[in-house]
Amino acid sequence: MNQEPSQEAGQAPTVIEGIDQYLQDGMAVFDENGEKVGDVKMYSTSAGYLMVGSGAFEHEDLYIPFRLIRYIDPQDIFLSAPKDTLASQYKQAPQIHTIVETRLVAGPGGSTTPQTREVQMIQSGYDRGPIELSGVDVGDVADRLAIGMVVYDSNGKRLGDITQYDTTRSLLVVEKGIFKPRDLVVPFSAIKEIHAGVFTVYLSLPEDTLLQQHSMLPADE
Repeated sequence: MNQEPSQEAGQAPTVIEGIDQYLQDGMAVFDENGEKVGDVKMYSTSAGYLMVGSGAFEHEDLYIPFRLIRYIDPQDIFLSAPKDTLASQYKQAPQIHTIVETRLVAGPGGSTTPQTREVQMIQSGYDRGPIELSGVDVGDVADRLAIGMVVYDSNGKRLGDITQYDTTRSLLVVEKGIFKPRDLVVPFSAIKEIHAGVFTVYLSLPEDTLLQQHSMLPADE
């Protein structure tokens, strides 16, 4: 394990420039005392978070904001908080909030027309400020959706088929399973791509985030 550089007392933790050039899945993560926390399972440089597998067999995930990264080298990541703090405060994925905004856009002949967009917002892992993850034109999405389309998450995993969608609330329902179906209610803003020709929809979120924030089980379960 490489040694982290010394840091003067009172100096604020910092992340070296070009962090995206060093980050990769599988990197070992250590707390401020040099105790191993786990390994990086995935990360988002746009949102500023590490997903770190921890606990026995690394089955417990921690969602660590980039602002806690003290130092990073080609093999290891060192954080500025102790392991017990990380385990108690960062077990939950950062919450995604969906907002709807309407703005005027240029139309033909110099006219303007209203455009409704659904936008996903999240607290930045860099500075806690709000940042936009993705945004979609609600009308454009609604025109291209169809019942029965196959839906995949951001990792290419099949989540199920669209059983219904609500253009008023900008939501689609994805159902998986036959005997014990599971429904995911997904906002339009989570849609990354729609391929009408092959009847498929790709989302911008992984399955675990969707399950945590957008799952709905049948009423009798």
